[in-house]
Amino acid sequence: MLRPKADLDSLTVSKVAGGPASPSSVTSAGKGYAHTLSLRLTADQYRRLRRYVADQEDRTGKRVTHQAIIEAALDEHLNRQGA
Repeated sequence: MLRPKADLDSLTVSKVAGGPASPSSVTSAGKGYAHTLSLRLTADQYRRLRRYVADQEDRTGKRVTHQAIIEAALDEHLNRQGA
């Protein structure tokens, strides 16, 4: 017998609006992402990423996400490669 899924919508906070998230507001806001990728990191890579994000937040006083850092790194790499 399957257990019922918990309704967590009331507990989630939208990064875009700052209020409760709804599936439509999260997917339609922002850049309109079409694909999702998973990235596996070693413990050391993850620790370095967390430290870098924390340093950037301290330096700029603004929130920085792992997603933003990884996107910027990918864009920079692809631009260097002429892709």
